[in-house]
Amino acid sequence: MFAGWTFLIGVFRASSTKRKPGLWKVFSLGCFYGLLIEFLQFVVPTNRSPEILDFVADALGALFAIFVLHFLFKSMFPSKKAHTA
Repeated sequence: MFAGWTFLIGVFRASSTKRKPGLWKVFSLGCFYGLLIEFLQFVVPTNRSPEILDFVADALGALFAIFVLHFLFKSMFPSKKAHTA
């Protein structure tokens, strides 16, 4: 689920700015959201309990989406480095 959310956030940021978004910012946002959910599970009295492995799974999902976005944006926004021969 976090891979999907992170992917959509990255695509949305790229379409709204018309340039390659900072992927580490997108990854950090996904991790922060996962950490917030685990914190709320600790604070809010529900039948759910916070688990560190849930956060790890959230972060790995976000990281997977960053890898996919990296290769997608690599083809969409080619590097502007000059080739010297």
